[in-house]
Amino acid sequence: MGNIRLPKTGLFSGFSPKSLETIQNMADYIEKVFQNPEHPESPSLLKNRIVQVFFASQSQNEQIFEAGSQAIFLQRGETGMKIYSRFLALLCTTTYIGVFFLRVFHYGFFYEAPGEIIMGCLPTVLITMSLIIACALVQKPILGRFEAIIQKGRKNKASLTDSDKEECWRCYKNFDIVIIVAHVVGFLVGAGSTPFITAMKGIAPFSLIDLLLIELQSIGIGFLCYTVNNVLVKRLIMARCMRDIGIEISDNLSKILNVAVVTCIYVSVMNMLMVPVNLLRNPSGRGLGTFLLYSAIAAVLDIAACIVTYAMIAIRIQRTEKSVSNNLMEQTLSLASATKENAESSHNQSSAVKEIVATMHDSTELANNIGEKIRQVTDLAEKSRDAVVSGSKSLQDNVQGLLEIKSTNMLTIEGIKDLNAKISGIWDIVSIINNVADQTKIIAFNAELEASSSGEAGKNFHIVATEIRRLSDNIIDSIKEIRDVINEIQGASDKLILDSEKGTRQIDEGCDSVRSLEGGFASILDSAKATADSSHEILDYVSQLTSSSEQIFITLKQIAAGIESFSQNTANISAASENVKQIASLL
Repeated sequence: MGNIRLPKTGLFSGFSPKSLETIQNMADYIEKVFQNPEHPESPSLLKNRIVQVFFASQSQNEQIFEAGSQAIFLQRGETGMKIYSRFLALLCTTTYIGVFFLRVFHYGFFYEAPGEIIMGCLPTVLITMSLIIACALVQKPILGRFEAIIQKGRKNKASLTDSDKEECWRCYKNFDIVIIVAHVVGFLVGAGSTPFITAMKGIAPFSLIDLLLIELQSIGIGFLCYTVNNVLVKRLIMARCMRDIGIEISDNLSKILNVAVVTCIYVSVMNMLMVPVNLLRNPSGRGLGTFLLYSAIAAVLDIAACIVTYAMIAIRIQRTEKSVSNNLMEQTLSLASATKENAESSHNQSSAVKEIVATMHDSTELANNIGEKIRQVTDLAEKSRDAVVSGSKSLQDNVQGLLEIKSTNMLTIEGIKDLNAKISGIWDIVSIINNVADQTKIIAFNAELEASSSGEAGKNFHIVATEIRRLSDNIIDSIKEIRDVINEIQGASDKLILDSEKGTRQIDEGCDSVRSLEGGFASILDSAKATADSSHEILDYVSQLTSSSEQIFITLKQIAAGIESFSQNTANISAASENVKQIASLL
């Protein structure tokens, strides 16, 4: 039992002790749910505010409702109160009140005191609330994940990842699905059980029309309770928590306002239909005055609920519009200042771009001139390369000719040496002939002496010996001449060999010089090729540079035109921002 007792006077004076005890137990339960030492307000004060909110008279307007709802449900995350606990407490409270209204409109004329109506609601409330709480259990992990992300973001916003924000959005969007199912199923089944329970207790006979009407009313009451839960939990608590961690979100209260107004009108129409239905069902007039009184009270409460719901959402919309208007005014002023700066900057940029365009035009002409010069250098480099290639080929031909001359000279030297060898052989033969001639001369001389000593008989032999000796002398003279000729030939051969060997050495030196020159020509050829290739590459680069310069030149012209257009658009934006500022000042 809590510390605060409900007063038995004023608003609660018509309730029986049992009814007051039931209300007290409900308030104690809510006090237990809200009890938290870190909460800035005491549980007793919170309980009184809950009672003021849900059992307020006609004189307690929407300001009390707004203050109570903010005190209970709009506390920041520092309170330590879990979102799911708030959601569950609000769910239980709205469920009981919804079933209470249904009970009053259907069976109020059967009872003499409001306490009996409250007690009669308990079975239906238990069935409805059991189904709603069963569906609401699905919300626990969703809201648990949502609150974990909120706590993480409040500690350090930078620690939030994209997946955390997506999960937060997913929890926010999925909140509606579960509570719609919970209210529709809970009220259809729970409130639909009322005719059966009433018939079982003997209070009123079962009627299919009653079942149909109460189901139609249940749909409206369920949507009204859903709207209350949606506004207080999702649109206020969850949306504010998401803004605390830097996730921008729109309340979209206009849509909720339309749903709330349509739902309240639907509920009011369905409740008013019950008056003629119950008059037809109870023509005797038994309890008619009580029923009409309760119907009038319930109708007033129904209308008050419509007004409070409308006023609460309208206030939120007005606040949102005011905030949007202020933000719009600030953004407009900022936009006007920025557009003015952009206009000045664009003017400066336009002048700078025009200078760049002129510079790029000169650069393009310079690049074209450089390209022409490089083409001339490339032609000269290619001609030099061709000349070096031709000279290198001529050197190679000369080297080949020198090598052939050297080979021929070597063959000549070998032939002269062979000739000397043969001359030496001739010299040996001549020496033999000379010896033979000397011997023949001696023999002829001896024969001549023998012929002289023989007298007349040796006269002919003497003549022959004389001729032989003369022939030997001639042979000896001829051999001397041959020997002189052979000596001359040998001298000439030796000189020719020496000259040939000297020519061979000179040919070798010429070959070495030509080879060295050929290496120099190869280096010159490589340099000429490298120069030609580099000239081609430079020419390609210059061509690309010229093409790029032309493209840049065209692009800069387009940029200059774009900047002028941007300047004009900036002026238009400045004028539009002035108009927006005037519109924002009217909001």
